[in-house]
Amino acid sequence: MRAGTSVLISLLVLSPGWCMAQPDATNARAPELRMSQLSSNAPPVAAPGMPPPPEPAPGVRVLNILANDGGDPAEKEWKAVGGATPAEPLTIGGKPLMRFRCNFAGTEMPRGVWDRAVALDLTRATAVVFDVYAKGMAAVGAITLYIRSGDGWYGANWYPKQEHAWFRVRIPKRDFTVDAPGGRWAQVTGLRISPWALKREDAELCIANLGIEEADGSALIVASDTGSGHAVTVHSLLEEAGLPLPMISMQDLTPELLAATRLVILPHNENTSDKEASNLADFVHRGGRIIACFTLPFKLASLLGVKQKDFTPKAYAGEFSSMRFAGTPPPGVPATVRQSSWAVIRSSPVSGVGTVTAWWHDAAGKRTDAPAIIESKNGAWISHVLLKDDPAAKAALLLSLAAKAVPDLRRQACIRLIGLLGADFGDAGWDEAVRQTQALPDFARGAAPASLEEARTLAGKAGAFLAAGDFPAAAAAAAQADERIKRAYCLAQRPIEPEFRGAWCHTPEGIEGWSWEKTAAALEDSGINNLFLNALHGASASYPSRFAPFDKGNADKRDYLSEAAAACAGHGIKIHVWITNYQLHGHAPEKLEASLRAKGRLQVDRNGKEQAVLCPVNEANVQLQRDLMVEAAAWPGVAGVHFDYIRYPDENTCFCSTCRRSFEKGIGKKTDAWPDAVLPAGPLRAEWLQFRSDAITRLVRDVHKAVRRAAPGCRISAAVFNNHPLCRDNFGQDWDLWVREGLLDFVCPMNYTASDAQFRNMSTMQIGVVGGRIPCYPGIGLIEGLGPIGAVRQIQITRALGAGGFVVFAADPEYITAVFPYLGMGILKSR
Repeated sequence: MRAGTSVLISLLVLSPGWCMAQPDATNARAPELRMSQLSSNAPPVAAPGMPPPPEPAPGVRVLNILANDGGDPAEKEWKAVGGATPAEPLTIGGKPLMRFRCNFAGTEMPRGVWDRAVALDLTRATAVVFDVYAKGMAAVGAITLYIRSGDGWYGANWYPKQEHAWFRVRIPKRDFTVDAPGGRWAQVTGLRISPWALKREDAELCIANLGIEEADGSALIVASDTGSGHAVTVHSLLEEAGLPLPMISMQDLTPELLAATRLVILPHNENTSDKEASNLADFVHRGGRIIACFTLPFKLASLLGVKQKDFTPKAYAGEFSSMRFAGTPPPGVPATVRQSSWAVIRSSPVSGVGTVTAWWHDAAGKRTDAPAIIESKNGAWISHVLLKDDPAAKAALLLSLAAKAVPDLRRQACIRLIGLLGADFGDAGWDEAVRQTQALPDFARGAAPASLEEARTLAGKAGAFLAAGDFPAAAAAAAQADERIKRAYCLAQRPIEPEFRGAWCHTPEGIEGWSWEKTAAALEDSGINNLFLNALHGASASYPSRFAPFDKGNADKRDYLSEAAAACAGHGIKIHVWITNYQLHGHAPEKLEASLRAKGRLQVDRNGKEQAVLCPVNEANVQLQRDLMVEAAAWPGVAGVHFDYIRYPDENTCFCSTCRRSFEKGIGKKTDAWPDAVLPAGPLRAEWLQFRSDAITRLVRDVHKAVRRAAPGCRISAAVFNNHPLCRDNFGQDWDLWVREGLLDFVCPMNYTASDAQFRNMSTMQIGVVGGRIPCYPGIGLIEGLGPIGAVRQIQITRALGAGGFVVFAADPEYITAVFPYLGMGILKSR
């Protein structure tokens, strides 16, 4: 679930349940903040003690907006907003840059804000790229780059990966989400840089080479909106194949843009209007091609040679487990592409137009009667959305389909793949990756040298194949070289024991298509010794609970918890039952949710709209959470219970009648102006924030007391936000108090970031907050694209800080084969 709005922060705080805190849309709008003109018309000055910026990234169009370029000051300068210190234009080695000083010390500023007016068409942009030199980043929780269009904003979080050295930041277009609805990517009128305060200390950012990475526009990814999850997946997969493409929303897809395009990719566009479908049909009639997934308007489906029949959920577990080609697979694509789909659009090819080129197969390898891919001269159609599992195979599949429409895309992708070899190790590229690997203390031991030598040989072959024009062979060799150097790096890591090595697992059945025995064996091989299994939600269970019905996704009513506990016990893995407290999450049966709504047990936002979340003040809801967690704690084979979503979704809830009555009783008086009296500017705001915090803490206290009585050996833990103490006021989550009261046995802050500097800063702060009372096991987010190298680096940081362990998010299909095995090669290897 994605939820949550924070007025004060914009930290990427994805929990095991996918919760994201975003900046408040009101605060994001420049006209509603106090402006102060800055003196960027002053002559640029040289910066002492700082090395010059690197050359701009290849292929990036640098924007001339980081220096005083004359003209109208209102249009040619960065403007400080809300008390921020004016930005300073500097030059080092003749190169312009802009210094942004975060004056958080001695202030209550939630963030620094600097705005710059621009006039840009970012339709064909694939990423924003710049170089940054940072100091004092322990004071900064996150940094948001906003792009303004019309009356709204797109926003994306970023953070320097290191301090006191230049580091390149690349923000893919897919990372920008709609912060406030506005205009099109073609009509960008402003940029905003906004670091968010974490500590009351000063920090500094110097930015150079701010520019736009663009594609030629021959191929576009078109989403219902640019935040579409399925479009983001397709964008990520194509980037893995070496092909970053522009991702735009359907409103950006004008006839003029289509006239210059040869391929349109539709990842999931079920709400396409008749006008939009007609524009796309005209595009096809003019020779354009389409790659589409899942539901399509009839006129587009027929052009692709597809006769769509009906939505068909899987009839049994693992029915749609892989796509397998009917004949010889395309160059570079494996014969089998794994995907654990829960449903497909049943279809057949239009006679004489479409051809089935791949079929769905079940987990046993038996071919079903459901086409997976239908192709025609106008493009290709896939009968489900593309998921994240088996990413390398899907990346190759997408590239192959795209290259049929635009053949030069394969060459472009190959050049980029080879150019990016070693990128996981830093900006310096392949030679630096080799140097870092050879410099590891344990490099000379074991198989690491042989693996590195293979990597160097394969990298050479990739270049030779590229020169010869054999792009599939070059891409394959580059992929193998990348795998071998990652393997060499991971083989040269040293394990330590004892260590708490946890992993969150969303799916109660384990890895879909696998047995629990296979899942547990893979986790043991990877070095994991504690598993947090999401077997409970706010009102449903994935096992036969006395207090809640089966999760509606568990149609067979299997006891997944007992299956997991038995399998994991055989592999030395402890099971912790992970509950998403108060959340219905679409898991509770519809009749139960309707009953809870009728009884007034759901949260209500400030506008009176009910949410699919149980109110934490309602006594029946508190009792339900307590009963579920105590029952889980005493379940055979369970070592721990794990709070998640132990908070409010955001500042906008809960304002139901139960909350109002309870609040008024607590303060001893009526509140006539409800809910205005408790909103940010209201006179009872402080009392309201305490009320919310008390409501959440009450459950933690109750569960601690009851579990200690019913299952004294069961460990109690919580997944918590990474930005204490701000999360107390924003979400009612005062986890420092829980630690001080001894209510938890350990805590797991969700420090999901690709930046080692940010991970280190957050973990250091949290370990300081805990103060040695209990273990603090930082959460490592594979969802941030860490890959094996990034995961290893962050595990090393937890060791350097003396954390004693960590928890990885998550044991999901896309990571269980792409990341976890590398951890077991060295850093988590069993002795």
